[in-house]
Amino acid sequence: MVSNKNYEVIILSENKTKVTLLKDLLSRYYSMNIAFVCSCAAEAIECLNHHRPMILFLDLSFAEMLHDVRKPPFIIGLCDTMNTKRVKHYLKMGFFEVFFTPYTERELNSIMGKVMNIYGAYNRLDYRIKQRVEEESLKYSVNEMNAKSMFFMGSRSEESFRLVFDHVLFMKKEGNNVCIHYEDGSKQISKSNLKYFHTRLPQHKFQKINNSVLVNMDKVTGIDKNRIVIADNADFEVTRSFRKTFKELLCQ
Repeated sequence: MVSNKNYEVIILSENKTKVTLLKDLLSRYYSMNIAFVCSCAAEAIECLNHHRPMILFLDLSFAEMLHDVRKPPFIIGLCDTMNTKRVKHYLKMGFFEVFFTPYTERELNSIMGKVMNIYGAYNRLDYRIKQRVEEESLKYSVNEMNAKSMFFMGSRSEESFRLVFDHVLFMKKEGNNVCIHYEDGSKQISKSNLKYFHTRLPQHKFQKINNSVLVNMDKVTGIDKNRIVIADNADFEVTRSFRKTFKELLCQ
């Protein structure tokens, strides 16, 4: 962790074994302070309505309780079985991530890394912007985050990840995989195909320009006839079947 500040955590689960394991894993993060451990919904509601934790670890059996509380910025569901349809349901409810059994340090490191990256970005905002956000009771809420990013469910051979839209330059088909090119120069290989991303990402922001490339429209910095430049360092052809849609989006 990069800060000496203690970030408050609340755990809600009636499973003592699960709580003990989670407490042990969280104890390795010196900036994480487990403020409360609750075993029932009523106790958790009382804590959440009188405190403002940064993270709530919530056993999914208590998910409906969230309708009665002020939600913390990051809600992480504790799940015993991998069920893609069920997980998508909880993510739509505003969960940030789902932590599956066996609860491993590696998986928790991945989740906490995403939390701290987003929270760190928030803390670097101008004070006046943060004040305005707090006045609107958002303070980097999950709803705002979901409008700027999307969670992609992994498989047994691929980790799940959250794609932050503004960090992506373009996606390019490479064999049966897709290579995601990020603004900082890093790359990520996904085993999903380009159609999978194109049908799920917001159409006004990400658009195919040919059968192999999906671009972030906000990163287009130049156009030369039927070729476009992305962030001044990559150029691609816009093929005939995609030109009309591309031009319409570019003019919006």
